[in-house]
Amino acid sequence: MFRSYSRYLLASLAAASVYLPGFSRSLLADDWAVVQRNLDLSLQDVPRLLSTTHGGWYRPVFDLFIGACSRFSGFDASGYHAVAFVIYIIVAVLVADIAATLTGRPGVGVVAALLFGVHSVHAEPVLWVSASNELLAGLFTLLSLRSYLAFRASPRRTVQYALTMGCYVLAIGAKETAIFLPVALGVYELLTMQSVTWNDRLRRLTPIMPLMAIQAVFVTFRFWTGSPYPVEIDPFRIVINLAYYLAVGVFALPDNYGYATSLPLWRAQPLLPIVAVAMTACALGIAGWLFVAARQKMPERLRQALWFAAWWSLIALYPVILTATGRTAFMSSIGIAWMLAIGWAAIWQVADRRRTWCAVALILLVGTHAGVASYRACWWRRAGNEMERAIARIDASLADIPPGAAVCVVGLPDHLHHAYVFRNAFPALNQVRFPDHIIHAFLDSESDAALQDERCGDLIDLRGSGQAGRGTARPVPADALIAASTPTSLSIVAGHVLRAKPLLAQMCIHPGNVVRRQRDFRIKAIVDQVAVGAVLVAALQHRLHV
Repeated sequence: MFRSYSRYLLASLAAASVYLPGFSRSLLADDWAVVQRNLDLSLQDVPRLLSTTHGGWYRPVFDLFIGACSRFSGFDASGYHAVAFVIYIIVAVLVADIAATLTGRPGVGVVAALLFGVHSVHAEPVLWVSASNELLAGLFTLLSLRSYLAFRASPRRTVQYALTMGCYVLAIGAKETAIFLPVALGVYELLTMQSVTWNDRLRRLTPIMPLMAIQAVFVTFRFWTGSPYPVEIDPFRIVINLAYYLAVGVFALPDNYGYATSLPLWRAQPLLPIVAVAMTACALGIAGWLFVAARQKMPERLRQALWFAAWWSLIALYPVILTATGRTAFMSSIGIAWMLAIGWAAIWQVADRRRTWCAVALILLVGTHAGVASYRACWWRRAGNEMERAIARIDASLADIPPGAAVCVVGLPDHLHHAYVFRNAFPALNQVRFPDHIIHAFLDSESDAALQDERCGDLIDLRGSGQAGRGTARPVPADALIAASTPTSLSIVAGHVLRAKPLLAQMCIHPGNVVRRQRDFRIKAIVDQVAVGAVLVAALQHRLHV
């Protein structure tokens, strides 16, 4: 047994290492709010977490997990990533162990660990702190399944059944995507039971009934507490979401290419998704061709395990079928890894002279998923670097601004190829990193709204009319500062002076701007500063005369 687990561990480490380059020290997007609200949690908060929603969600296990990690990591993402990576390795080992248990073949477990560890849809759960609840839910779901399999095979049935129940409760407490497990266990029993009488079937399904009752109570409670997002049942949307999960889960489509907003990306960079889908389709085509000849010789145990894996892949989607993101495909990808590994083992057993083709199919599958996973890891790393650069630039710009000033920041990137950067980062980021200023943040998709936002103040028209109101924008260098004697409000707006008013400051920066050559700015900076100075002097003289 130790030898088998060492193989599973080595395969999991080798496969999961593809995500290591995607880690950074920066919290991203929702991470700031998630860590901030769980920063001071203790065991005394458990009754409150169990009885109501927290931050709009009911995920007490995940909240306590973040609270525990924040004790040693704070707002540095490195500690969270380290723990998440360890959990991911454990989940991959469990995927391997369960595959071996279902089939009775340790080799199937090794292949399952490889396919699961490199699966390209795991970028969000592994690399994004806010999505690590999928890892927790997957961990406890697989522990519950493993305990149930032991319950059916072990004489110590009471202990194993108690572990099944406890792990299931922890799984749904981590994230609601785990509620499907009792249905999956029911399918397992129906596939493996030998008796044909209804009494025997009901007796076999009896241990699942308490799990179904827990599921019903949890669903009722969640409907009562509500969801932060509107829930609409649209049959057309369900079909689209199923197509998305099929594409990213089976055909290795990069998840950032699977959205309606990804059309510009398809036009600009169509090669990667086409190559990834084509290579995966080629691998599956080879496997399917070999499987047609192998299915008649497949042992019954492998056949049952294959059907269970296929049903798991589908059943795991019903809690998330109304939405479609890379992270919500995590549970289904477990079944996909099992299905591919079991199918490959069945082919390898009877392939004889065609084992070369069998190896080619596996290499194509693993290589394609590894390549897409590396691509997604690269973009998550870039998202972390962008967050660090933007925070550093805002820090430097606020150094000369008095405390209590209101600042508008425009042009913050929402995401980089759906690797989230500033989405939902404010106001938590303001309270954590810039507590001395009042920051109104506008993402790159909200720049037009920022120009009409009243929180940036009413200022005199820059054209010299002397009337209060919204002035005409004038371009200035991104690093230019236009200061007054007692500033009371400031705007950070993408490279433009929007308006100016006596005794009121305007500052213009854009965190996403590319630093240009200084020699290109010198003459323009002098001209713009002289012009703005003339406007301020003229306005001051006008006020003195009045």
